[in-house]
Amino acid sequence: FNGGPRALYLGGAGRQVLGRLGITPTGSKPPTAGSSALIGRRLDVLPTGAASLLRSGIVARSSKPRLLACLLGIATGRVPAGRPDQSADEWIRTLARGHDDVAAVLGALVRVSTYAADLDLLAADAAVPHTIHAIAKGVLYQDDGFQQYLDALGAVGRGSGMTVVDRAPVVSLDQRADGMWSVECRDGRTVRARAVVVAAGGPTSAAGLLDLTDLDATLGPPATAACLELAVAGPVPNRFVLGIDEPLYLSEHSPPARLAPAGVNVVHVARYGATTATDDRPRLEALSAQAGIREADVVARRFLAKMVVHTALPSVDGGGMAGRPAVAVAERPGAFLAGDWVGPVGLLADASFASGEVAGGIAAAHAVAHARAARSGAARSGRSATVATSVP
Repeated sequence: FNGGPRALYLGGAGRQVLGRLGITPTGSKPPTAGSSALIGRRLDVLPTGAASLLRSGIVARSSKPRLLACLLGIATGRVPAGRPDQSADEWIRTLARGHDDVAAVLGALVRVSTYAADLDLLAADAAVPHTIHAIAKGVLYQDDGFQQYLDALGAVGRGSGMTVVDRAPVVSLDQRADGMWSVECRDGRTVRARAVVVAAGGPTSAAGLLDLTDLDATLGPPATAACLELAVAGPVPNRFVLGIDEPLYLSEHSPPARLAPAGVNVVHVARYGATTATDDRPRLEALSAQAGIREADVVARRFLAKMVVHTALPSVDGGGMAGRPAVAVAERPGAFLAGDWVGPVGLLADASFASGEVAGGIAAAHAVAHARAARSGAARSGRSATVATSVP
């Protein structure tokens, strides 16, 4: 199981960062032919082109030209840019031009692209570019899940002299008068460094480590999802279902990706915006049955009641993408942030990759400058400088 439906956006920052590190993702694009739409609790044709749009009943005949124009505009990027003071829902309704059924379809596409259910809260300047590259370039379902990136990044780092220490949670982070940082771990280990990158998940953890109470002042709330993961023996009749009037999703991730032994298919059934387990789980189970998955064919399952999908949404009230914290922490020289809530680029893993790359580069430059300043100061005072080999 993947820990929820995960994909790499082929047009996003994550793939670009991996490429600059010499890492080539492996996996497959999900097929779009034969996809279904769920509307009014019935399955219909999900339009993926002009031919399937003609067969689909999810919008009125009079709305089909407008929907086709919207889909072509998103696929080519020829749509109005999203503004930070405009919600994703407002942008969708502007594009739909009064066709409520078209707006419902566009809302479903934005949800599946951004993993966000609250489109009234999500800023359009965050939602629109992410939706464009998701639709235009598609996504990759990863062989072996996101673990392949952890393995590849670890190999690149070790090849560059990086030391990896796991199962040693950081319990405190303190900066000394000379600018050096002391990182205390739960196993008793102490690491001294000239610069630190705090990639501790969401803003609450980072704020606690850095003693910054207002770090999340301009951020929106977390976004959640409920997910039912199924291992199914045999083929899945409906491989992809997208909810139009409900924030639901079903997709077979393996195949096309390699996540399970031969003869076992991995299916993710999700609700964007978790409510309660007692409501969400039966609804997801009902959707899997409606997609043709027989209970007798399910060989393993896992229900994730409330996964945090975004640790903090870029919101209209928070100023959109510009409201996210910068990578460099102005109040803590030598401290840098990385995560899906940091920096002006991307959403989800794309934001983590982008902010991580920038944070690593700036932190390295800061550490070098700090070391040079320390050596220069020691030389002026007539003392020899000693730099610990463990300090970057």
